[in-house]
Amino acid sequence: MHHSYVGPPMFVFLLFSIVNSVKTRFIIICKTIMTASITTAHQTGPHSSTDWIVCTSPTFRHLSANSSANSGTIASYRSPNTNLRGLIVRTDEPVCSLHIIVSTESNGGDGGWHHPDDGLPHTLEHLVFLGSLTHPHKGVLDKLANRCMASGTNAWTATDHTAYTLSTAGGEGMLNLLPIFADHVLFPTLTKEGFVTEVHCVNGKGEDKGVVYCEMQGRENTEGSLIDRAIMDLLYPDYIPANGDGNNEKGKPISCGYSAETGGKMANLRTLSIEKIRRYHREYYRSDNTLLLVTGNVESEEFFNKLDEVEALVLKRRAETSCNDEDVSRIDRPWINSFVPLMEPNRTGVYPPYSNAEDSTKGTPLVIHFPSEDESRGTISIAWRGPPYSSRATWAHLSVLWDYLTESATSPLQLAFVENNDPLCAYVGPAHDVFTEGYHQVWFQECDVEKMDKVVPLFYDVMAKQAGLRQHSDGGDLSFDVKRMETVIRRYRRRLLEASERRPTDAVVNGIVRNFLYGPRAGEEKKHEDGEVTLEEEMTALHADTDVLPFLDEAETKLQDASYWQSLIIEFVLDRPMAVVLGKPSAAMANELSQKEKEREAQQAQNLGEDGLKNLADVLEAAMAKNEEPIPEEILTSLPIPDLEKVPSIPLFTARLSPTVNDTWSLDIIPESVRGVNMHDMNGIVDRLKKEAEGAALAAAPFHADFTHIDSAFVFAAVGVDTTHLTTQQRFCQPHWTTGAPYKEEFVNQIHNETVSFSAGIGLLGGSIPQMAYVSVQTENSGGNGLKTSLTWIRRVLYQTQITNEAVKTAVQRLISEIPPQVRHGPSVAASVASELMFSPETSNTIACNVLRQKPFLSKVFERIGGQLGCDKMELDGEDASVDDSGIQEIVLELENIRKTLFQPTNYHAFVAGNLRAVPNVLSQLVNSLVQSTEIFTASGRLIENVSASSVRRPIRTGNNGGEGAVCGLSAIESGYLNIITNGVKPYDPNRPAVLVAIEYLTALEGDFWVKLRGAGLTYSYSISDSTDSELLKFGLFKCTDIPGAFEKASEIIADYASNHKQISHIGLENAKASLAYQIISGRSSKLSAATSSFVRTFKGEKMDYDRYLLSGIAAVTEDDVTHALITYLVPCFDPLSNLIIACPPNKLDAIHEYFVCRGWTKLKKVPEENLFEAFAGSVAEESKNTALPEKVAGMSMFLPGAFASQFHCTCPKCGR
Repeated sequence: MHHSYVGPPMFVFLLFSIVNSVKTRFIIICKTIMTASITTAHQTGPHSSTDWIVCTSPTFRHLSANSSANSGTIASYRSPNTNLRGLIVRTDEPVCSLHIIVSTESNGGDGGWHHPDDGLPHTLEHLVFLGSLTHPHKGVLDKLANRCMASGTNAWTATDHTAYTLSTAGGEGMLNLLPIFADHVLFPTLTKEGFVTEVHCVNGKGEDKGVVYCEMQGRENTEGSLIDRAIMDLLYPDYIPANGDGNNEKGKPISCGYSAETGGKMANLRTLSIEKIRRYHREYYRSDNTLLLVTGNVESEEFFNKLDEVEALVLKRRAETSCNDEDVSRIDRPWINSFVPLMEPNRTGVYPPYSNAEDSTKGTPLVIHFPSEDESRGTISIAWRGPPYSSRATWAHLSVLWDYLTESATSPLQLAFVENNDPLCAYVGPAHDVFTEGYHQVWFQECDVEKMDKVVPLFYDVMAKQAGLRQHSDGGDLSFDVKRMETVIRRYRRRLLEASERRPTDAVVNGIVRNFLYGPRAGEEKKHEDGEVTLEEEMTALHADTDVLPFLDEAETKLQDASYWQSLIIEFVLDRPMAVVLGKPSAAMANELSQKEKEREAQQAQNLGEDGLKNLADVLEAAMAKNEEPIPEEILTSLPIPDLEKVPSIPLFTARLSPTVNDTWSLDIIPESVRGVNMHDMNGIVDRLKKEAEGAALAAAPFHADFTHIDSAFVFAAVGVDTTHLTTQQRFCQPHWTTGAPYKEEFVNQIHNETVSFSAGIGLLGGSIPQMAYVSVQTENSGGNGLKTSLTWIRRVLYQTQITNEAVKTAVQRLISEIPPQVRHGPSVAASVASELMFSPETSNTIACNVLRQKPFLSKVFERIGGQLGCDKMELDGEDASVDDSGIQEIVLELENIRKTLFQPTNYHAFVAGNLRAVPNVLSQLVNSLVQSTEIFTASGRLIENVSASSVRRPIRTGNNGGEGAVCGLSAIESGYLNIITNGVKPYDPNRPAVLVAIEYLTALEGDFWVKLRGAGLTYSYSISDSTDSELLKFGLFKCTDIPGAFEKASEIIADYASNHKQISHIGLENAKASLAYQIISGRSSKLSAATSSFVRTFKGEKMDYDRYLLSGIAAVTEDDVTHALITYLVPCFDPLSNLIIACPPNKLDAIHEYFVCRGWTKLKKVPEENLFEAFAGSVAEESKNTALPEKVAGMSMFLPGAFASQFHCTCPKCGR
């Protein structure tokens, strides 16, 4: 193994100091120097450090320490008075973050006072933002957060904890808000009025509303949620203690918190009370169960000062209530002493451990149904209980093992289930979560429903062969490939190190949270031996939870043979009970759910009667009035706006290689790209690049290329490809190489062995600039060879791969199998319909790739290659000699012709990002790799232009006949999605800064839309976006329970400002500007994102200093400018001349369509799900007679998230992650 690129492993200096002064708030627990990156060529010597010096004062003073580039210093603290914990991670990121972590368990409570599915953790995640005892006004926290250069606050609810987060540009604003945020978390108001609007209520029509309720209505009956709830119930069942348990009666089932629906089920939310939520808060939201984690470029002394403020607040509240934590809450630390029951062996869905008998599948799967009009494809989840939390090495090795089994096209499970002529599914992927005793699982998505019964036997067969328990039927040995595992471990390490360099905070947060929840703490009794946990043992565990590298080192010592890895398969897969859930689509269920909900609400209204409904309407109105009480101006201005000049930026600059008129080349620094780089160093780098190119006799440059210097241990290379010259038919045949069709095994194994990441697709670097395609490869720059490796792979993809019959067959089947989840996904359908209305079908890649065009087109192509496609099944005629291959051969030929047309150097704009000091012969390597040796250039390279989405736009109607639009009924959704689209602004339009400020002013957390739309329970979320790529402005509603009501309220808000019935407030304007500054800076907060952002701007018609231009313009925006932008750009968005797209449940289709027709959208289509494809792409099948297969759009396939249950997150601005 090669270890030259690995810096010193993470090591720990343990300092045990208890300060005698009674004034001292916090005990320093440890100091850790975390090496989270690769040692680069310009780094010298090992890491050094000096001692922390703790002063006998109210705060700790960090006098000196030293950590080298790309590393972070971790220090942990605990208060001896309140046991509140603080932890600081010093990194060089321009964005600083605060995480407030609370360990939350939802197991019914002592005596069963609540139900595990009540969603108490989730409801608190929402309610704490509605005010604290010190700051009782709703909205003060988010308004102050915006002022501190953040985009509001954020949060998520997981199975075992709740996290509250804040990210700011620089550390000043984050530290200023920290005590106020902690006050909200530990001492919220938890009012009845807040419960009514934020959790659940019944309105004057008898309809169930509330933000949390609305959110869960959009999630509870989705495919992923239903399947994962079932799998978690099998993994962590209820149990009945033999002799009772605490306050629980003998014989009464006790729930395990790991199977709880922490988001809350709708039926439970309808009966929940604020009193239960208050009790849950008292039990769990206490200082000794809370961690304050700060990351970024923050000074320790400043952090200590803020910890002191929080400490003082806790002690003050404790004195006021004359109690301490033990008086108001459970004594036990959550989860640590909770019983985790065994799986029930005789339960449907639980398979017994594997035996090497012929009948190895004796269990019966649990079958659940989810709503979907398309009944052809479903999902299977298989899961096992894993090792305990303390088995860190085993968890790390299991994670690597699942990568070996699933990650690449040549992995065993991919080959068996996906990458073949008769695939059983479209996607195989693992997930896991580390609890006191966690679980690991594997998802099989988009399975052919008629072949679902084949999945478990085939899975057993593959795993038994990998474990060495079976031989292949033809006598071949398909057991464990140790050489390939070596490749997997190497790549796993490289990706881990790259992630640590790219986002240091993200790299350590999960480990820190896991340690806080389950790690040993000094003074606790040891679990399996006598004695107490020592402070050294506590710190060793923190070290182990935040550094996986030693476990990867250990894994590399176990590659002498396959025995260790096969023993893992046997112990943790084959020899354990297995939970199996089959999720099958049901059109009947879709109709049944819709009808039952309609009947339930009608009955509810009838039971309440006219007087009851009026009373509830009054209660809701009063609650909204209470929540909207104005915040005193002195509170809103109590925190200063941080100094933007103090926020560090990522140092970088870009030099551009350009062809010249005399067929030579030039290399020049782009002045607008320069940030924080010394001019002397910059010129020295560029001069060296030129000299090396001249020494290599580089004669000409047939394309433009950007070289961006960043301080990185990795090299990222990409080629953007202009697709504008493709014909309409060719556009439907987007290049086959982006489908992920299988290459030869040695090709796949080698690219995984040599790279960090690789990608290809339509839309530059993952989605931007849809009229361009791209290929990208990232590698480690070990020995200066990173660029050579990246370019070797890019050249192979562009010129040297073969498009085979087998590759086409597999790709077509996979693309067809990915269509059903897109149709079940409201936002995907809305986006596809929007593209049909906004762009030219002859020239737009977005239209050619959307699901409405893909399905009929692919169906026709499938017939041409010998497939049989019915409404419920898809079959391909394999290798039968009687099958005519002429159709597929024509498709292969067409794809080859398209590749030759596209992959010409004059269509390229290349990009390289990395430490240019450490890469030799950059220019000559690039040109020689992207030019075929036989080519003779007769034309100089051109700067690619007119490739933005706006270049293929259709004009939005400006006449009197009304805009276009469609309302689509989808059986799989229970809430609605709306997009209204109108003309936006160009990048350098002088009004753009004001438009952005106006949008932020309206949509900010606790802004007008937040209060009037979300706060009133009309919609879960909303957005207004302005794209310079498409030059379109869009208003959107997401998971909306009342589309007409939300539309009316949003329109009313805009109209009030436009007519001066409401005035733009000066404080709100300041906050909007500060929040926008954060959003702009955070988009370039990592080295690679800063570099790629500069590159992509070229094709949007923006200069590389566009961020600085925007920030300058935003700073100058006035109240009058905002009002002008509202009138000019936002008012037309709500006019019937705009384009309107809606996806909604079928039972609301007629009413919503009628409402908007009455509002003026006279050309609005009403489209039931069964007519969806015919309504927009009826002619595509005919067009496909002479074409091949279209490409999928990046990000459109709806793969289920890993560890779904434990990673439950809200998806709104408040609770997304």
